[in-house]
Amino acid sequence: MPRLRYSAASKEDLTEIARFIAKDKPDAARKWVAKLRQRCRLAAKHPDIGDDRSDLGERIRSTYVGSYIIFFRENDDTLEIVRILRGDLEYPFL
Repeated sequence: MPRLRYSAASKEDLTEIARFIAKDKPDAARKWVAKLRQRCRLAAKHPDIGDDRSDLGERIRSTYVGSYIIFFRENDDTLEIVRILRGDLEYPFL
């Protein structure tokens, strides 16, 4: 199983997601972040899950949790979480 690594941008994404949700529902924010991290761990165990998104960058794949998209790539022995974004955004900045 590849080692899981979060990019600086994806860590910031998780923080922003938690802040946004916590404005109204602090408990829900913790649950959403836990769900997102759980899906990241699943991607590390099964790097071929999700959709091929090579249109956004070399070896980029994506998987979904609710309205959020997790973008990741496998590099040798590491699965890097590149970004975690809302599904209604455009993604030219991966």
